[in-house]
Amino acid sequence: MRAFLSRRVLSCLERRTPQWVRSLELQILLNLAAESFGQEKKYIWRLPPEEALSAYAAYTVACMESTKADPGRLYQSAFRLGRRLRFVCGLREEKDLQRLVFYLYRNIRIDMRGSLPGELLIPCCFFSRRYTPAQCAVMSNADAGVIAGLYGSGSLRFTARLTEGCSHCRACFKKEGDRP
Repeated sequence: MRAFLSRRVLSCLERRTPQWVRSLELQILLNLAAESFGQEKKYIWRLPPEEALSAYAAYTVACMESTKADPGRLYQSAFRLGRRLRFVCGLREEKDLQRLVFYLYRNIRIDMRGSLPGELLIPCCFFSRRYTPAQCAVMSNADAGVIAGLYGSGSLRFTARLTEGCSHCRACFKKEGDRP
């Protein structure tokens, strides 16, 4: 029953997402970054979504410039977040999880195409003009963790990145036990 309701809510949100939902999503991501980088939280959830997005990007850049990033810690925090989302939403089917992932990333202006598990193309990413290639590589641990947490396990590997001058990001997500 919970999965049915979650699918209905997701359908409504895909058609029209209230601004506060987008800002709240960014606050949750900022809290994750703060925990992972050992920094103090900044509150952005009351900002309009575009301002919150810019503030989040600036915050994560500042964190990465002021502290040594621990990609493993970022991944683990993001994995726990993905696992909590999976529990709260009650979604288990891969097609529902893919819809959720694509919806969440669209909210932060990352255009994902492809299939999960499987190959992903990202032709447009808000962060590609804000992060250096090294910063992008660090922050992709958050992507890997959230997606693996939602799916229960897995790994996300990038083979091309916009920040490296490529025309799009290319990645592959494999669940544990999937064959290469």
